Amino acid sequence: MPKAFIMIDVVPGQEAAVQTAIQKLAGVKMVHQVTGEHDMIAFIDAEPYEEFAVVLSTIRQLNGVRDTDSHLVL
Repeated sequence: MPKAFIMIDVVPGQEAAVQTAIQKLAGVKMVHQVTGEHDMIAFIDAEPYEEFAVVLSTIRQLNGVRDTDSHLVL
């Protein structure tokens, strides 16, 4: 079962809209704005892998998302 923490970089001023859009996606268990190198962190738990890939691809295509960095849970 694919699980991952996704670090998300967002265009300044778009944080609230991006967070709201990510929260609505199936498989997203949590999303928070954070301090540090990235602007946001999300936790995805999706089955099967193809669904996980769709969620990640959708996040990457959201208006206001500049970049993502995925960390799969072992």
